[in-house]
Amino acid sequence: MSQEIIIAINPGSTSTKIAIYNRSGELASESIGHNQHELDKFDRISDQLEYRYTYLVQTVNAFLSGKDYKVVGVVGRGGIVKPLEGGTYKINEEFLTHATEGTYGEHASNLGSLLANRLKDEFNLENSYTVDPVSSGNMSEIAKISGVPGIVRIGRGHPLNMKMTARKIAKKQNIPFEDTNYVIAHLGGGISISLVQGGKLVDINDALLGMGPFSPNRAGAIPLRGIIQLCKEMSFDDVASLLSKNSGLKGYLGTEDLRDVLKMIEAGDEKAQLIYDAFVYQIAKEIGAYFAASKGKAQAIIATGGIAFNEKFITDLKSYVGSFTEFHTYPGENEMEALAEGAFRVIDNIEIAQKY
Repeated sequence: MSQEIIIAINPGSTSTKIAIYNRSGELASESIGHNQHELDKFDRISDQLEYRYTYLVQTVNAFLSGKDYKVVGVVGRGGIVKPLEGGTYKINEEFLTHATEGTYGEHASNLGSLLANRLKDEFNLENSYTVDPVSSGNMSEIAKISGVPGIVRIGRGHPLNMKMTARKIAKKQNIPFEDTNYVIAHLGGGISISLVQGGKLVDINDALLGMGPFSPNRAGAIPLRGIIQLCKEMSFDDVASLLSKNSGLKGYLGTEDLRDVLKMIEAGDEKAQLIYDAFVYQIAKEIGAYFAASKGKAQAIIATGGIAFNEKFITDLKSYVGSFTEFHTYPGENEMEALAEGAFRVIDNIEIAQKY
């Protein structure tokens, strides 16, 4: 009897990750690197679809060659689309249109749904799926209030990994996922801090532009007077690029790799020490704010993402927030596993697919 599998797809800025999963876990994976010079030939991210799809199909065929597999699902990382409830979605035409046109934002992850939808036809599948897109969550009405009528706080972060991590820690703590109350910090190129209650992200910062601590290359929340001045001196696109791509560690120190920053500190660089200290400090402050939002009842603070692998950083962060409640680390992004599990939950009728 053929082994039932799901193909998971996760596009990054210069890579496309592919993995094969059965219900027990990963069977194979590969990250296809894309030459930046080749990608620069495309005006928009969605224009890269055919280019990336060619490599995707080649890799998938190599995975499946000689194997007795039955593909029962194809799932792609969801991009920046309209604000959504969390969960697994069937990819429909409206979803594809918004991802293609970048209606709510341009991001490499927008290609996830486009690639998955194209690949499903190779296996005569009726549906393709995405799980917890970048703009998904269940922000409470109180969390959406900005302080300026007409401006609404939005959450754009890492719900896919956050919810996956919450499930893992809930199992470790023997708490039903639906009863969880966690503060989760995804620490990577972008940094998002969330409050997960009842298995839902009820509050999360905009990790791309405008809220939270500064990240390896993003500005986070900054003084409004400075923003107003920048907008007088630069175009909107230039300001957006500065704040979302060329700020944070990169802006101050010329590198967005925390390991390089720590080497600079070891060499006696006092500026690097100051910026690193501020980096830890701002993340700790944001975690503290979300812990307060839980009314001090969060069952755990969880650090995940690539930076969570760094033991010195975790030690320094715990010096601020480690005494609040249980502190757990679950390093890495875990997005491929989250995609596969979310698709299997719908295919196995454990959950009902959401409608976009």
